[in-house]
Amino acid sequence: MRLVFYGTPAHAVPPLERLVADGRAPELVVTRPDRPRGRGLRPGKSAVREAAERDGIPVATPARAGAPEEIERVRSIAPDLLIVVAYGQILPPALLSVPKWGGINLHYSLLPRHRGASPIPAAILAGDRETGVSVMWMTEGLDEGPTFLRGATEIGGDEDAGSLGARLAALGADCLARALDRLERGESERHEQDAARASYAPKIAKDAGRLSFDRPPEEIVRRVRAFTPEPGAFVPLVAGRLLVTAAAAGGDGDGAPGTVLEVDRVKGLRVAASGGSVWLRTVRPSGRRDMTGSAYANGARLKAGERLPIAAERA
Repeated sequence: MRLVFYGTPAHAVPPLERLVADGRAPELVVTRPDRPRGRGLRPGKSAVREAAERDGIPVATPARAGAPEEIERVRSIAPDLLIVVAYGQILPPALLSVPKWGGINLHYSLLPRHRGASPIPAAILAGDRETGVSVMWMTEGLDEGPTFLRGATEIGGDEDAGSLGARLAALGADCLARALDRLERGESERHEQDAARASYAPKIAKDAGRLSFDRPPEEIVRRVRAFTPEPGAFVPLVAGRLLVTAAAAGGDGDGAPGTVLEVDRVKGLRVAASGGSVWLRTVRPSGRRDMTGSAYANGARLKAGERLPIAAERA
């Protein structure tokens, strides 16, 4: 089976590595172009590119996967199937028509729920108890194609997007392997999605993780989990962003939202929210490393009854 693999982030690496381990190494890996990273903004390779190069697989990094020269590159390989895992672009029909079997997309949700670019954070934000992966036949629409195979898993109560994504990547690698086994046996089921049940998970903005204590504690905790590790959930303080990397509902709480209620060496820093309170368990002040909420409160000399020095929102 001749394959071309499209993927970019770390969550796409386990499925690629599973292909290699199963003796199905792609003829070509296509990933997004290198992007500036770190404080020096030096060009950095995608996680998929790094993995492919370690395995000696040819890599292409086009600005547009559907450009005529890129379609010709794929056509010259004469692939049987295109495999897409969190690539970051929609493949045009002209490209999908090249392989014998078309293309399949490994999507990290139970379609039709959470179509789009950020299904893992969307499931946490929505308070879903279950999510999973879907192997979908690709069409021109955004994650609208018929599904081939799915795998479900429960979402842990404290699980953030990073840990959930790692589990889904492993589950997805297994599902992808089973899908290819079935294709080789001549099986190619197509289950049409119910469009009436579809929901969408758009690309996450850099400031999406901004936290407001005017919201209920449960919502604040979900936002912390959904936006950890990227793009990060934060409290905008006068001295800079306070990244919150772990939080928990703190029960009843008297005081205006944003008021410090309690500092506990184990539980962290408890802050009043709308209709209750929230524990900031671990935080990362601007320019510093992760620390417990209590360590931060002690260093900032925060005491019960004081308001957090939250910066005013820009007009």
